[in-house]
Amino acid sequence: MTGLALAPRIPVAFAGTTGLLDMAGGDVGVVICEPWGYEAQCARRALRVLSDRLSALGCPVLRYDQPGSGDALAAGADIGGLAPFDAALAAACETLLSGTRATRLVLVGLGLGAALCLRHAVSHPQTVAGLVLLAPPAKGRVWLRELQARAVMIGEVTGSAPAPGPGEALRIAGLPMSQALADELRALDLTAPDDMPACPVLALAREGRAAEGALCEMLAAETGSEAGIMSGYDELMTDPTGSLVPEADFARVLSWVQRLLPQADAAPAGNGAATPPAARLAGPSFTETLCLFGPQEAMVGVWCAPARSDPQALPVMLLNAGGNPRAGWARGGVELARSLAASGIASFRFDIADIGDSRPLPDGPAVVHYHAGLPAQLSAAIDLCEAMGGGDRVVVAGNCGGAYLALNGALTDTRIAHVVAVNLQRFLWDPRDDVAEVLRFGHSSASEYGRKLFSAEKWKRVLAGKSDPLGILRSLAVRAWRQGERRLAPWLFGLAPFSRLYRQVHANLAALALRGVAIVLVFSEGDPGLAQLDTFFGEGWKRLAAYPNIEVAMIPDADHNLTPDAARLALREQVIGAALAEATSEAAGAQPAA
Repeated sequence: MTGLALAPRIPVAFAGTTGLLDMAGGDVGVVICEPWGYEAQCARRALRVLSDRLSALGCPVLRYDQPGSGDALAAGADIGGLAPFDAALAAACETLLSGTRATRLVLVGLGLGAALCLRHAVSHPQTVAGLVLLAPPAKGRVWLRELQARAVMIGEVTGSAPAPGPGEALRIAGLPMSQALADELRALDLTAPDDMPACPVLALAREGRAAEGALCEMLAAETGSEAGIMSGYDELMTDPTGSLVPEADFARVLSWVQRLLPQADAAPAGNGAATPPAARLAGPSFTETLCLFGPQEAMVGVWCAPARSDPQALPVMLLNAGGNPRAGWARGGVELARSLAASGIASFRFDIADIGDSRPLPDGPAVVHYHAGLPAQLSAAIDLCEAMGGGDRVVVAGNCGGAYLALNGALTDTRIAHVVAVNLQRFLWDPRDDVAEVLRFGHSSASEYGRKLFSAEKWKRVLAGKSDPLGILRSLAVRAWRQGERRLAPWLFGLAPFSRLYRQVHANLAALALRGVAIVLVFSEGDPGLAQLDTFFGEGWKRLAAYPNIEVAMIPDADHNLTPDAARLALREQVIGAALAEATSEAAGAQPAA
């Protein structure tokens, strides 16, 4: 994205959801309709990249959260059919047309979003100038079977099997689909449409899906358009952290859209209608505002203000875990923020640069996780918190990489009074480690890799060029060497690399203790991050006694991502306790009336 001229963005709200409108000045706009649930979580960053590239062509572009997903008001289990999705897409189209100079639209849909775009184009031929359909589900019942199989696979990988609740057809990565929605999707059949779109179509099917390929070929033949294969779908949907932008597919989309544009379409950015009002959504106990902040307003977050504020509560900053967008794994960030609001506690959840909706910062790193520049981004978010009336002292909470940022951000920003670090994997980053490799292999044990190396399925992937056994072996060898180094670290007096890191960790913790920063280290039982406590605090964690400001809390029956509802409830209690800690301690220290 180096050298790309990025259009200014405006947060918008409509139909119970929010979105971001790239304000390029052309008269052909683009609405990007995301897929459903877990696929949307995986694709969020890539669709933001696509939006930026489309706006660089001169197209105003609107992306938004589907009902029941992201920052939308409704819970996923409460979406009882396709009507809310259709209504949200129609409202998105109207928002773009009324807020910019665009008079015609290209709809870009991925997964379920492609089916929605096709339906909308058929019913609104007067405004839709083109359709881009990526991996459209040909038959709803087949798509649902795939979704159920994938839910089981993700449950096996994360250690949290899917457990649908009452009225739910399935859960994938903790995200529910109602039985009513599943019933309507099961009847969906795009291969037998009542009408065809009256506009050009680019339709790309997933590799190896015959029905999907046939659908794309049929649409292309009927409209005199273009069909093909979406080669990067599998890499896009790996998981939110490992997801890769499908460069070849997006290049094809950009080329195709550009052919639809008039020669003189690149009008100056911002030549649209009046700026819409602030993007706000309101629930019974909260009001949420979608905000842009940081350098060049590149970063995106949601300020969640309680309807009735507790004046003694500290606001809470909620951080990304890995590549998960700010809504969190299984929408845990959204649920936590709104639960905090019900207790009178404000919060701000945001995407760090180049995660989710936040654009990369100038000269930013290729891999943003664990980067030394992240505390400055956290400080920019705390600046916004102050500007919104949240005061100058905050609680910071995050899982995994977010826990790392919370702890190390507290070293550089004295406004951080309390840290809730969930499933922390590193106290400090060892500069000898490759971040990308650790993200890929870091949460699995050596014995698990051993089983994979002797797995027939694993070797099929190796022979197909989809896996890297040498990378796994290299990671195992480095682990073995570092394990010995870690055992000796307390007695090497800084003479070895890890021994120096060991001393720096304790110096950092001592500095936080001296400042009185309260720290709660929350772990799922059996989480790999618990090994850090053994490394830095010794057997039985005896050296923790030197830090009275640190507390360790365990959550039973939880995976690394805190997928189960009970695990997220336990975390909520920890965060509420941190936000109210000072008020609680003052009340405990007060003398009873005579």
